[in-house]
Amino acid sequence: MIRPLSRLVRLGPCARKAASLVAGLATIAAASGCVPKQCTEIGCIDGFSITTATADKRWAPGEYALGIAVDGAELSCAYTWTNTPQVGGGGVFVQCSPAVTVSVDPVTRCTETSDGDSVSQSCTPIPGQFTQRIAVQGTPVRVDVVVQRDGAVVGERSFTPAYRSSYPNGEDCGPVCRQDAQDWELP
Repeated sequence: MIRPLSRLVRLGPCARKAASLVAGLATIAAASGCVPKQCTEIGCIDGFSITTATADKRWAPGEYALGIAVDGAELSCAYTWTNTPQVGGGGVFVQCSPAVTVSVDPVTRCTETSDGDSVSQSCTPIPGQFTQRIAVQGTPVRVDVVVQRDGAVVGERSFTPAYRSSYPNGEDCGPVCRQDAQDWELP
């Protein structure tokens, strides 16, 4: 049983007002963040990605070779593209180095459905449309890429990432992740 302070201790009218004021201020302080903040442990990875596509999103079949220089460190990747998605609709995935991957994936069209308080999303591949994605872990200052198909250069470009910081657990908790994504249209 909780008893009012005025029944436990005899207070005059001014003292009761002061006690009420202190109790009110304590409640406001607790509600405004004086309570220790709880942080989650959501992680994230620093990275830079380049999505390459043609104007019509068609990805011609052939033998592809990519020359990639990450801050001057050169590496290469190669894959065969048949213009046919893998079983389940996926494309090609190549691990070029521990920090660099290349994938070719179908372009999808997504629709969102709302039903009361729930929302669902459904995505379906668009037949014959694909993009190539180059993903680099870390925060390189410069990434140079040369794309070849069947021995002929399809495109060549240098990228200077413009990283944006994100705080998946809030700015007070960390970690801080720096990421950038750029598009590149090939002929």
